[in-house]
Amino acid sequence: MSGSTEAAKASGYRWIVLLVLTLAHSCHIMDRMVVSIVMEPVRHEFDLTDTQLGLISSLGYGLFYGAAVLPMGMLIDRTVRKNTLAIILALWSAMTAVCGLATSWTMLLVSRCAVGLAESGGSPAGLSLLSDYFPPRERSTAVGLWYLSSAIGSIVTFIVGGMVAAAYGWRMAFLLAGVPGMIMAVVVFFVIREPVRGASDAPAAGTAPAPVPEKLSFARSLAEIGARPAAVHILLGVLLTAAAISSYSTWSISFLVRQHSLTLSQAGLTVGLTSGLLGALGGAFFGWLADRSSRRDARANPWRSGMIAASTSLIATFLGIASLLTPATVPALALVAGYALFFNSYNGPANGLLLIVVPPQVRGFTIALLQLGATLLGFGVAPFVVGRLSDLIGGANSLGWALSIMLLCHPIAAMHFALAARHVKRSGTGSGNAPDEAVQPAAA
Repeated sequence: MSGSTEAAKASGYRWIVLLVLTLAHSCHIMDRMVVSIVMEPVRHEFDLTDTQLGLISSLGYGLFYGAAVLPMGMLIDRTVRKNTLAIILALWSAMTAVCGLATSWTMLLVSRCAVGLAESGGSPAGLSLLSDYFPPRERSTAVGLWYLSSAIGSIVTFIVGGMVAAAYGWRMAFLLAGVPGMIMAVVVFFVIREPVRGASDAPAAGTAPAPVPEKLSFARSLAEIGARPAAVHILLGVLLTAAAISSYSTWSISFLVRQHSLTLSQAGLTVGLTSGLLGALGGAFFGWLADRSSRRDARANPWRSGMIAASTSLIATFLGIASLLTPATVPALALVAGYALFFNSYNGPANGLLLIVVPPQVRGFTIALLQLGATLLGFGVAPFVVGRLSDLIGGANSLGWALSIMLLCHPIAAMHFALAARHVKRSGTGSGNAPDEAVQPAAA
């Protein structure tokens, strides 16, 4: 198994795995975000408030996602990951299609909760697999490319889904969104080979990875993460960034329709092209830049990844708020595009650095913990709070002001990314070695 893993890594097969995992996660993005393009027609059909829309789009989904994500992460650290991913991918895709059959707000809410429950294992499984196919010196690049899934999912959802919703209704948008995931579940099961855990973390070429415990208790897993200040700061930074980005993504179409009088299909096309294409460009470029800049250090110390994540987060703050408060439509759309270029740029550097800082046996749990916080705050509480703030503020551009308040999470996240970089630089965590606070084998 070890030999086949090394051969797979040395050949082009690992890039095939990256492609499959990227497409699989694109289905996760589509099924999570499809509700964003149909919020206005759903609001009119069921006569809903923004608060109720927030429950459907975020809080209900987020609560069930959050309840399942840590157990799912621990399951992924104990099972054949590619099989687990195939099963949950098929389940959440099926439940997305069921959303299209909803005849009431309550039924739609319950269906969305079921989607969140199944999707909770998608990112932990995908990133855990990815980390065993790509060595630390290439992980930011691989993660940045994996996050092209956000672009692919956004483009398909906002452009194709927007057209489908405009032409055939919001129910058909849900039904069609579930189809790609069913197909990709079969591809994941038959194409991906399960790699050896920690195979890419060998201390030297030709050296087998040090033995690590396959199973750690919940408390020990938390302790391993908590013992690494850089990991804690990255987790906090990603959590805050998720709150800003998901709020903007969830409400951007409604904002453009209300504030700039775009049609549903025009708004979907705008958000799809900007968030998809420009978001993909920013995410992939800055992931590559993080790996390249880290290799310039004589010790291959990856601290610069944290600083890149911090810098792009600050730039995103100004562009995002300006796009919401600029009254003229054309300048506002240009600023939307600028925000899209930078809002995903933290993904490759921050997540790549996180996968270097934490040891192999808790990577699934770590990503699950990250997804728990990011989903509860980012895709659960934050968009709901934006809807509530919009109702409370009232008046012209209440939604723009509510979103601007939420985007203030970006500079706080930048501070945490910078602190993570500081800890990594001090500890001398190398791209090919375990952190200074190396994990010692322990009983689960």
